[in-house]
Amino acid sequence: MTRARIPAPEPVLAAPVAAGFRRSRELGETAARGVLGGVFYMLGWALAGGVGGEFARRPLLSVALLLAFGLLAAARVLLARPALAARLGEALLATWWSLFLLTALLWGGVTVWVLGDAQLGNARLVVLICSVAYATAYAHNFPMRWQAALLGIALLYLPGMLLAWWSEDLRGVAIALSVFLIYLLSALRLSRDQYERQLALEAALLRQRDLYEQQSRTDALTGLDNRREFAFNLERAFGAGQPVCLLMIDIDHFKRINDRHGHAAGDAVLIAFADLLRGHFSQPGARLARLGGEEFGVLLGVGEDAAEASAIALCQRLARAPLEPGSPRGAVTVSIGVGQLRPQRHRRPDDFIADVDRSLYRAKEEGRNRVCRIAR
Repeated sequence: MTRARIPAPEPVLAAPVAAGFRRSRELGETAARGVLGGVFYMLGWALAGGVGGEFARRPLLSVALLLAFGLLAAARVLLARPALAARLGEALLATWWSLFLLTALLWGGVTVWVLGDAQLGNARLVVLICSVAYATAYAHNFPMRWQAALLGIALLYLPGMLLAWWSEDLRGVAIALSVFLIYLLSALRLSRDQYERQLALEAALLRQRDLYEQQSRTDALTGLDNRREFAFNLERAFGAGQPVCLLMIDIDHFKRINDRHGHAAGDAVLIAFADLLRGHFSQPGARLARLGGEEFGVLLGVGEDAAEASAIALCQRLARAPLEPGSPRGAVTVSIGVGQLRPQRHRRPDDFIADVDRSLYRAKEEGRNRVCRIAR
């Protein structure tokens, strides 16, 4: 028979977890990469407007554009606060991209104005260089949502390239911009592929970490909590201030099973008994552990009478049905010690365990296949 009961590792992450991990990573990346980008649009317009003399000719319009880019840049800083990511999630990402695309649309409008106004001839090269720089930043920094990044590149880059083709004196620049567009599209695709590989690697590492952590807390044969996790849960129960009962369960004459039928049969009994415990103690908050060998522990958030009744029902359930097909009814029995945590009596978790353990040995001494409560 197979010894391991822990399921094999799943793919890198299950679908809902992968979506949550992706969104969390995307929120962090978007904020980190986009928070300062708005400042460069301000600088770009300040330089283009200054070179083109617009601040002297149309001061109100020029300052209004500068303020508009400034407000969009300030909005990025506000959106980068960590508290917003935890509270808004997907809605925050939509807001980020609305802000990015609005900025790109505004810059595209500035590009059309500058290239179409003969008085701004000195500013054309500045605007085109800025458009190339901003579009390149999109290709390299925002592969998380490549379709939205592609739209941003189009809003930033295409107005300048198309108008350059329209102007006879900019045909050489238009050819260069068209060639560079191929690079931009290739860079965006490469950035997307690299981002996806990095995301998959990080997800796999996190999955592996979680798997190791689970294995460190789980009994390899039965899949129940191990002694270390049991001790942790008991320690936590001490400070909870709620009713806590402990059942210490020992399979009677387990050594005989191993001696007569072999360790494989003994393992099969342990596995089947662990499954029985899961079905019997299915109430919320129940913690089941294999403490070692044939000894098990159960923590319940109920009073001592209810815990004792559950223990008696477990013994009766074992008597009615065999653990394994083909074995006789009542072939496997258990002795159980039951006790409720009493802070005035149990100063430490070890005191509580020792008290319940004494009741377990009393059940064994009185003939096994029975339940004993801790002595008053």
